[in-house]
Amino acid sequence: MAESPYKFCSNCGGSEWIEKSEREFVCAACGYRHFITPIAAAVAVLLDAQDRVLVVRRAHEPGLGKLGLPGGVIEPEETGEMAVAREVHEEVGIELPASAFTYFLALNNRYPFQGFTWPTIDLFFVARVPNFDSVKKQDSEVSEVLICPLDEVPLEDFAFWTNAEAVRRWRDGK
Repeated sequence: MAESPYKFCSNCGGSEWIEKSEREFVCAACGYRHFITPIAAAVAVLLDAQDRVLVVRRAHEPGLGKLGLPGGVIEPEETGEMAVAREVHEEVGIELPASAFTYFLALNNRYPFQGFTWPTIDLFFVARVPNFDSVKKQDSEVSEVLICPLDEVPLEDFAFWTNAEAVRRWRDGK
């Protein structure tokens, strides 16, 4: 049987499942269908005038102490650009309008959360700032901020392969 995040049916509270596929589970009691679908996340590739990229060190699991790019789950009623602008402000204090972000790349990922590894689709957006003077890290999210020349980003130290791949593709596309 495939791994399921569902302990109880959200319709009737039943706890027995019929596995239809690795992404579909049907409540044996009422027939309610539960699906595992990708969760959309928005991630920022922030660059300054010197073409350096802002990288953060994660202050929480998954990937505690590993590197990443600012980003997170897209909330209801948000576009990807709105979400990435919000996440950048929340994590590193840089305030940019959603219009400052340009779509770059989408990559499928897996994100372990509350005992289940959720499929995600990581949407990467690029924004440029004159400098990183206004950075103010949020300690609950970020333990350190690194400003790295693109060819010196330690890609092997990233918590998520998608973040490293986005930096690599941006760097190689230059």
